[in-house]
Amino acid sequence: SEGLEVIGPTNHGIFQSIYFRDPNGHRLELVVNTQSAQEMSELHRVAPEMLEEWSRTKKAPQHAAWLHEKEFGK
Repeated sequence: SEGLEVIGPTNHGIFQSIYFRDPNGHRLELVVNTQSAQEMSELHRVAPEMLEEWSRTKKAPQHAAWLHEKEFGK
């Protein structure tokens, strides 16, 4: 009703976001976590390996590929 362009909600698998711009043009994101305790536990487990792989290769690690499957409903 205020004329703001809102993008979302966008499903990122373990959280959802909506995006918009403030009156000064800064892009803002509001996020709500939707992950389970089991998903967070798995992310904490693989985080060191993911950081090491990314530092070495500068490519997206596949340790948490299941997140993208959840994000895109595969």
